[in-house]
Amino acid sequence: MIGRHALRNSLVVVVTVVGLQLGIVISGAVVTESIFGLPGFGKMTIDAVFQRDYPAIQGVVLVTAAAYILINFLVDVAYSLIDPRIRVAGAA
Repeated sequence: MIGRHALRNSLVVVVTVVGLQLGIVISGAVVTESIFGLPGFGKMTIDAVFQRDYPAIQGVVLVTAAAYILINFLVDVAYSLIDPRIRVAGAA
């Protein structure tokens, strides 16, 4: 019984940290793929920067920003599912 109540309260913090860490993982892909020469999103970003391929850079930034916004939105939705006391602003 105590575990269930303690888990619910502590899970909000865990979800917050996981959401922030996913943003760091997205940005770490550029460094990891550049160092190890792996093909992927990060390698494409570096190649586009060196070749001055502005549409590709804009596309990478757009997709990365959209992914980060989606992750943050899902974290906010998870808050209200984990702890019903947390409500969305404007809800009665």
